[in-house]
This record gives sequence, C-alpha cells and structure tokens, in this order.
Amino acid sequence: MVTPEFTKWACSYAGCDCGDIESPIWLCGIEWGFSKEYGDTHEQYSSKQNNYYAQALKNEIAKGGCEASKSNYFCDDHDEDPGGRLKYPYIRSAAKLLGALKGWDINDLEVVKSRALNDNIFHINLYPIAFPHESDELWLANSMPDVTGLATKQLYRTWCMLNRFPWIADQVEKHKPAVFIGTGIGYLADFIVCCGGKRIIDNVKREEITGDPNNPATTTRALYWARVNEKTILAVIPFFTGRYGLNSNELIRKFGEGSKKSPNSRQKKELSK
Repeated sequence: MVTPEFTKWACSYAGCDCGDIESPIWLCGIEWGFSKEYGDTHEQYSSKQNNYYAQALKNEIAKGGCEASKSNYFCDDHDEDPGGRLKYPYIRSAAKLLGALKGWDINDLEVVKSRALNDNIFHINLYPIAFPHESDELWLANSMPDVTGLATKQLYRTWCMLNRFPWIADQVEKHKPAVFIGTGIGYLADFIVCCGGKRIIDNVKREEITGDPNNPATTTRALYWARVNEKTILAVIPFFTGRYGLNSNELIRKFGEGSKKSPNSRQKKELSK
C-alpha cells in the first residue's frame, strides 16, 4: 500500500534538478540517471547507489514534500570550475538547447558555457526516483516495493501518471513558463498529461524537422507541440543522444527554434531575454 509520506513526496519537486522556477523555459527529463560522477571509482559509484536505495531515499521520503530550491542548473557550486556540470553530455545539450531558444551561436561551446552560467532554466523530471537505467529489474533488485508500496515499476509509472503528473500540470498552470520542453518522444503521453492531458490532446500537432537537407533519411526527427494555455507551449522533442536523437548541433538548433511555436508577445519577450 502506498503510504501518505510517499504520496506527499512524489507529488512534489522530488527528483527535480531545479534551477529557477520562474524561468520561462522548463525542461523535463525522465528520471535522474544516477550518472557516475567524474573521478568516482567503480567502488565509490556502487557505494553511493547502495546507500541511496538502502537509506537515503527512505530518509527523503520520510521528510515529505520537496520544495523547488533556486540555483543555476548549469553551475556546480562545489566544483572549482563553475561550469563543471557542462561536462555531462545531457547538461551540455540542455545548454545548447537554451542557446538555440535564445539565438546564441551553439557551435561555440565557450559562448554556450559563459552565457548559460548567466542564464537559467527550470529542470524537472517525470519520475522522482533515480535509476542508472530504465530496466524494470532494478525495481525488485533495490527493494522498491518495500519503499514505495508499489509492486512493480510498471505500477509505479502508472501511479505517477495518475497522481504526480496532474500535480506537475498544476505547477505548469500556476507558473506558466513560456515553453515546457519534454525530452523523449516515447514519453509523449506522459508529457501531455503533465501539461493538461485531455484538455490539450486534441490540439497536439506533429511535424518533421530535418537537420541536414542533403541527408534527410538519417537526420529527420519528429517534434510534437501544443498550446497549453495563453502563455505556455508544450514541445516534445527526441532524446539528445542516440542514433535517432538530437545528435548534432544543427538538429538542436532547429528543434530549439521549432519549440518556440507561434509565440505570443509575452513569450517572445521572455525567450529573448
């Protein structure tokens, strides 16, 4: 049985990387990937994972709901290099996507880095629990039924769709970012529920964007988008990496531009800051 503590924790900003909740740009991933930190040995990485599932996660849930702490998503205050987080591929691609939305030269990584450190986004995840990969076997291997009250990861995903995603939709409606970008076409239904569900489903549009006109067969990707409210656009894009992802600067640039669909005057102003 799902406990009230888990419900309160999961229907909050748990599992989010934060940034600035007042940013006009919200980026939504799937779940914390539990990436191996630079410099960690295999033993250190395994120890952190074991501690997270054995104790740290339980402690987080016991505390209840998590607030959205304000920070710079691209900056690591504990790193000698303030932009050290950009060494991680996902965060570097997120900075380039921000640059594409803002009109920066994203082919120049130093420009992207310096501007990202003086800008910000808000980063949230669909699911609150961290996993190093999406395999369902990790659910049982790490005793998640005992922690959450949900027998399988499939039930956990379903529970989140019925409970956490409507909570996220309430936050989108409350804060009204100019654009809410979901990464992962395979999670289209999830992102739609996070932005209003049946209220917007009839208005979701699909289009194709080609990175290299001379090679459309391997550089064409799908973009889904819909207007959520008078101030917010939902854009669902492919993952940043992989054979079918946004694996070039040109694709990131074009999808950044495509994510600004039919912006009204407020959105144009916010996205140009």
